Order: sequence, then structure tokens, then C-alpha cells
Amino acid sequence: MKGGWKRWFGARLTGRRALVEWVVVAASSALLISWLALTPVADGPDHLVYDALMRAKAGPADETIVIIAIDDRSLEALGQWPWPRDLHARLIDRLTEAGAGPVAYDVLFTEPSSQDEPLAVALTRNGKVQLPVVVDAPGLNGSAFREDAPAARLATAAAGMGHVNLTVDNDGVVRRLPLYLQSGDQSWPHLILPLAATRTAIPPPPAPQTDDALYPAASEAVVYRGPPGAFRTLSFVDVLNGETPADFLKDRLVLVGATAPGLGDRYATPATPHGELRPGVKVQAALLQTLLQGGGPRSLSHGWVLAFSLLPLSLLVGGFLILRPAANMALGVGLIILTLLATALAFLAGGLWFPPSAAVAGLALAYPLWSWRRLAAASAYMQSEVEAFERDGVRLTSPARGGDVVARQVDALRAAVRQVRDLERFISDALRSLPDATVVADPYARIILSNDRAEALFGDQLQGDADLPLLFQSLGEPAWRRFLDPDGDPGEIATPDGRILKAAASVLTDAEGQPVGHIVRFADMTRFRAAERQRTEALQLLSHDMRAPQVSILTLLDGPARRLDAAVQKRIADYARQTLDLAEGYVQLARAESQPYRSELMDLGQVAMDAADILWPQASKKGVRILTPDGEEEFLVQGDPALLRRLTTNLLDNALKYGPSGGTIQVSLSGAEENGRPVCVLSVSDQGPGLSEDAARRLFQAFGHGGADHRGAGLGLAFVRTVAERHGGSIRHQAGSPGATFILTLPRVMDPQASPVS
Repeated sequence: MKGGWKRWFGARLTGRRALVEWVVVAASSALLISWLALTPVADGPDHLVYDALMRAKAGPADETIVIIAIDDRSLEALGQWPWPRDLHARLIDRLTEAGAGPVAYDVLFTEPSSQDEPLAVALTRNGKVQLPVVVDAPGLNGSAFREDAPAARLATAAAGMGHVNLTVDNDGVVRRLPLYLQSGDQSWPHLILPLAATRTAIPPPPAPQTDDALYPAASEAVVYRGPPGAFRTLSFVDVLNGETPADFLKDRLVLVGATAPGLGDRYATPATPHGELRPGVKVQAALLQTLLQGGGPRSLSHGWVLAFSLLPLSLLVGGFLILRPAANMALGVGLIILTLLATALAFLAGGLWFPPSAAVAGLALAYPLWSWRRLAAASAYMQSEVEAFERDGVRLTSPARGGDVVARQVDALRAAVRQVRDLERFISDALRSLPDATVVADPYARIILSNDRAEALFGDQLQGDADLPLLFQSLGEPAWRRFLDPDGDPGEIATPDGRILKAAASVLTDAEGQPVGHIVRFADMTRFRAAERQRTEALQLLSHDMRAPQVSILTLLDGPARRLDAAVQKRIADYARQTLDLAEGYVQLARAESQPYRSELMDLGQVAMDAADILWPQASKKGVRILTPDGEEEFLVQGDPALLRRLTTNLLDNALKYGPSGGTIQVSLSGAEENGRPVCVLSVSDQGPGLSEDAARRLFQAFGHGGADHRGAGLGLAFVRTVAERHGGSIRHQAGSPGATFILTLPRVMDPQASPVS
């Protein structure tokens, strides 16, 4: 299942698959928008936008509205709250005398008092005072609500009563207030509605409900004007004492309420600074001004909000099908900005509130989701093309070394495309630069390309409609088809003019692996075959014709014939033996370099002991002990037994030759790991004088002697290096004190069953 998801998300996004994923992206974004638009999930960011626009919309406070504040100065002057009700009666009389307009007296007088009569008389005398009612739900004893109204005497004397309930949003901010509370056929208007009704038309009360539950109705968005203290505010004690000019109150809409901290409710509003609260009476004043100026911003219904939220998304997903990625990004950013600007314009100029969070969130999801799918598709396409090039054996000339995955893929594909663009010229130049005569044939064996050497080889045969049968017939080889088999070995062609040609063909295929022709190469092997014959003759000369006279010389010197001077006889014998060693070393080195190896599985420790046995007579004659490994652990290697035995013999013979009489040659064998693979390490240490720096530098070169007296032919260690390297190993010298150590490293076979044996 996991692999299926990986294939799905990494697949190429083309054709029908692209349309399906476009529908998925559009549907996912539309579902997100619907969820945000029809639920309170996005209220948080919407409230932030609403509050910012509300602060931008704020203007001057209405000067016809006056707040008489029960503030700290009044409390200090008149005593602790609650005050005697005759003080309120005196204040109402002051308002009556000043000719004030209707009054919303936001002070609860729910309990009867002995001072109710003077207050009732003042209320009657004024005739324009509205008293508050608090309606709570649920009520006592299972009732739907509880009404806390003024005392009966005061309720009768007041011009009217209204509720002062405030509704708070889920973030604790007062943005809307209900103009009516309704339960069944009973309705309570807001306290300030009678004040607003004297200046403008107000919303009518809602129709009676059959349900007895308490419902807020005709909710109005409050427009907060100016800072919290923007409304004209007078201190209660100043008005009571007659210190306020009558002009300040005449025909004004008056609200009386508490503003002192700890006295009355305080609320957060969109217009107040963070953490600052606004007294309830000032919230009522803001609502009053909102009604006087025609009402607050009207919120769109859920259906219109959903429709307007989906509109930008439809434009964006439509652009996905016809626009380029850069244009789509610009369209997405532009639609987000346009949505926010449209929200601000509708709010500030049209008085309409459209919450933008759902639309912005949908745009913010759709673009990266679609971009991810397109990026995944592009990445998958580039990766598949790069892998196709690699499968075709194309080496990218500019491999990416930095950046993210897509950047590296783009760089790799750019390099591949550049190579494809240069492919025709590359093929032409490569064909011309080939050292052999080469032709390219189509599936019908017709020649379509050839290089200069092919033209020189075939001449006029390449003119006109040349084909492969014609070329092979000109070389005296009519059976041309067998040379096109890439797995066969048809041998060589001996031409009528005495040349020897090696023909080899390779199948040309297209990107789908279908054969589209052949490329045929004709290599001139004439000089190579002549050189091989000369080399064979030279080896025969060295191995037989030169060795035979030297053996005869040594035989005569050791025979019963008349003796020469002892020194002369020894010198002749040394020269003869040196000549034999040189011939033998050259023959063995030539065979090690050119002949095929016979591969067998063998124990390198046993090979070392066999070499010690071969040299035992020489070692015994010189009094030298050869110490070989005596461990039971096998150190298996794969190779040619004869060559590895001679390699080990050469190392021991070299140590024996340069070591002192009566000395010791130490042969050690161990296992190790080199470049993450197991190896066998064979070391041969002598006690000789060691090597100079110059001798160590040319030690493994042909004719590079290791000692100052130039004993030997100088080919033994060159043979050792050649055999070690052809077996995948190495040989190195390590200086001792005294003596020298030669360390041979060969690949170790850990699993004999897995090793091929021939």
C-alpha cells in the first residue's frame, strides 16, 4: 500500500490523470472553504479583520449624545454606592430644568425603597426617562427567563423600560447588540431604542414566537466612534450641583450610567486598545449613534458568504488549466489581495461585512496543493528521463552538486538535453575520429554513414546505394550476416591484398529498445598479427635458442675436460647463469602479461609453504631458516596456481639472495579488510642490508635492481607486481631495520561455495 501511494504521488501529472487531480484539488479547497464559511472555525481571523476595519471606519462622536457618568469624582463627593434615590430624583429634576431630551437611565432600581416616591414624582415630571430591565435565561423554578424590572412605583412613573443585555462574542468582544429580546408573545426593546426613535426610524419589534425560550432578535452591529472617551461626558456631581450649563443638556439625548472602575460592567470592543475595557453605558451610547446614522454594517447571509468565498477559488483553479506557474502564483497572490480589498471596500463604503478568512484559506490551500502536484509531476518526469538516459548509457557531463532535489534534477536534465542537442555533431565527430574503418547501416543493411578510413578502405564501393553485402564481398567474405551477431566470434577476414581485418558489429536501438540498424567496425589487424608472430619468435629464441648454448657452457665447465683458471671459469659460469636468468625472467614476465590465467581456489598459506620447499636446498646451503605460517586457518584466494607459486618463490628467492648467511626469512600471513572487502596479507621479511631510496623507487620496474651489486636480471619483482595486479591485488615494499619487507595483498575468498572455479 505504501508503494502504491508513492507511485500515485510521484506519477506524471498528464492527460486524464491531470484532470482527476485538478478536480481533487478544487474539491478539497471548496470543502475547506465551505467548512470555514458555514462554521465558527474561522471567527478568530475574521474578527481581527472586522476590528481593524471598524477602527478605520471610526469617526467623530455624535455631539447630541451626552453621558452623565457616575464616576470616581462623583463617588468621592456623594459617598459610597448605592446612593439614596433622592439624589437620582434631584438629577432628573436638573435634566428637566435644563430641557434635556429623552433620558436612558442605566441604573437598576429593582428593590422598593422608602425614597421611591420622590424619584417617581421626578420621573413623572420629566416624562422622558427610560429605566432598565435585566432579562436573564433561564429563570427560577424552571421558567424560561427571569425579569429584573424596576420597583412597581418607579415602573409606573417612567416613560418606558428597556433591556440592557449585552451579547459577547467568543473572544470576549462586544460587536453586536440585540435590539429586542423575545419570549413567546412578550418582547423587550433595548433601552436606547426610544431615544433613537425620536430622531430616526427604528426596526419594528419581531413577530410573536410560539416558543417560550428567550431569543435575541434584530441584532445590530455597533459602530464604535472615536476613542473610549469620545462622547461628551459630564460628571454626575457636576450636573447635580448645577455646575453644568443648561446649553450642554438642552435637547440632548442623555444616557446616565456608571463609568467608575468596579462599578457596573465593562466590556472589550473593537475600538478599544488591547486590554482596555469600555463601560456598558458607553457601549449603549455607541449603539445609539449607530442607529441614528442608519445602522451598522450588515452581514451577508451564509449562502452569500459561501458564494463569494468560492468565487476567487473558481478563478484560481480555472487558471491552473491555462496559465503558467508564475502566472498562477501571481493570480493566487492577486486574488488574496483582491479579496481583502473587496472586504475592506464593502465594509467602509457599502456597509457590508464579508468575512474573508474562508476565501483566503481556500486560495492559500489550493495554490500550494496544486503546485506540489505539478512539482511532483515535473520531478517524476525529470527523474524518469534522467534514469532513461542513464539506462541508455548516456553520461551526463554536468552532474548537479548542490541545491534541492528538483534543482539537481533540472541540472541533470539540462545536461542531458544539451547532450541530445549536440548528439548529431558528436556522432559525426566521433565517427570521423575512430581509428578504424566504421560504417553505420540502417535496418535494411544500407550504408547511411561512414568515416574517412572506411572510404579509404572501400573506395568506390561506398558510392551510390552501398550496402553491407557489397562491402563484405569486396573483402572476399560473402557470408556477411555472421559478422552482425554481437555475441558470436566470426573470426578475421583475410583480404585478397594480404591484409587481416577484424569485423565487429553492434546493434543500434531507439529509445524504446527497438533495433534500427548496425554500426560495423573493420579493424586492421595486419601489424598486430605480425607483431604477435615476432613476439612468439622472440620468446622461442629466448626460451630455446638462447638457453641451449648457455646450458651447454655450464655443462662443459662442470665436465671432466681440462680446467681453465678458477677465476675465469667462475666468471664464465656467472655470465652464463645470468643470461639464463634473464631469458627465463623475460619469458615468465611476457607470459604473465599476455597469456590467459587459469583460475583455481587455493590456500595462500599452502602456496607459501610450497615455495619454501622449492628453495629449501638453496636456503640450507646458505644456512638460512625460512619460517612459514603454521596456523590452521585457511586463507583462500582465487587465481593461477603456477603463477602465484612462482610469485611467492620470487619473493623468497629475493629475500634469500640479499639476506645474510645464517639469517632468517620470516613469512607471515593474516587477514584484513581493504576498501570494504576482505583480503589476505602475505609478508616476507629478510635481514639484509635493505634498499636505498633510489632503489626502492624503481624496485618493481622491469630491470630495476633492488641491490647495489645488480645481482639477478631485474625482472623478478616486475613479474611479482604484474601477477599481483592481474589477480586484483598489490605488492609494496616496507623498509626494515635492518632488512626489507615485501607485503602482498590479494582478495580473500570467504565463501568457497560462491567462488567460481575453472
